Amino acid sequence: MKYFIALFSLLFLLQCDSTESPTTAAVIESRSLEQIQLKKAEVVKQLNTLEDELQLLNSAINQVDKKQKFLLVSAIELQTEDYQHYVSFQANLTTDQNVVIYPELPAILNQFHVKEGEQVSQGQLLASLSDSGLQDQLEQMQLQLALAKTTFERQKRLWDQKIGSEIQYLQAQTQYKSLQKSVAQMEDQVAKTQLTAPFDGVIDHLIADAGSTLAPGMTPVLRIVNLDRMRVSAEVPEIHLPNIQKKSPTKVFIPLLNQTYAATVQSVGNFINPNNRSFRLEIELENPKGELKPNMTAEINVNDYRNPTAILVDSKNILEDQKGATYVYKLVPYENQENVFTATKTYVEIGKSTNTQTEILSGLNPKDQIIEEGLRLVQDQQLVKIIQS
Repeated sequence: MKYFIALFSLLFLLQCDSTESPTTAAVIESRSLEQIQLKKAEVVKQLNTLEDELQLLNSAINQVDKKQKFLLVSAIELQTEDYQHYVSFQANLTTDQNVVIYPELPAILNQFHVKEGEQVSQGQLLASLSDSGLQDQLEQMQLQLALAKTTFERQKRLWDQKIGSEIQYLQAQTQYKSLQKSVAQMEDQVAKTQLTAPFDGVIDHLIADAGSTLAPGMTPVLRIVNLDRMRVSAEVPEIHLPNIQKKSPTKVFIPLLNQTYAATVQSVGNFINPNNRSFRLEIELENPKGELKPNMTAEINVNDYRNPTAILVDSKNILEDQKGATYVYKLVPYENQENVFTATKTYVEIGKSTNTQTEILSGLNPKDQIIEEGLRLVQDQQLVKIIQS
């Protein structure tokens, strides 16, 4: 208010001293628009001149007055640090060892040898199916094989002694080898009536009922899962492909459990889905306690950038001008006055941001001091004092 009173007082004195220009009141009374506009332009010119003179006077006061009151600000000294940037994606948990077992032969389910929730080992018998006489056929073929083997061995001994015809020897050999293959095929068919565990796991669900008729490849019998090793899968926009590599550090957050797991990227897809322009990303997680379940939702944070000597600034300390350029106020020591600095408007190039911090690519150096508190009150080249660092 004092500033404006002084300004108008000076303007009034100038008007009083002027003998060539009519007074403002006289111009207004003339009711001439042209005269009023000319008078306004004259007054604006005088105000601009006075403001320039006041600025020069304030600058002179700053240099001469050692007891003036400075704007108090807080500052921070910049340091380099290891900066790692992460990008987040939604994902789902799956397991490769999640299998529904179907029969390979038409049969009747005789009985289960396990219960739901039971831990089983690879190769363990899970269920028995009716063999429809396959076992009897196998035993008959085994008897035929034994006879064919004896016949062949005798023919071979005679042939080795140059006794008998070659055709008899070859017929015995062919019969023996043919029955060997037939027995092997029948043994494979009989084995299919015994459903065994394809891997170590847990019986998740007994689907069929004992005594029910099973169609090969169509009637599910049971589900077995292994949750020791889980897979986290996500569809990632293709723009991130150049920055994500195999073994990139990753954090996997499971909202349902409110837990975060440290891991690395296991595989990066080489195919871009044309429908959503994304690629597949997979991460493996150990699950010794079995807490992780298939189809759980997850949030993955993948490290896509690292700068071991980055300069980081709180994002709130970075301002933006009308043209979109970013700047901070750097403190430059003022002459030889202790704890007195010049607030210098310094334009900076910014990089990536994480939470509340932004990377500075250029414009600042380590050990530089920038203003924190008082940032919105300071002007370029204004003298300030630091109250806290």
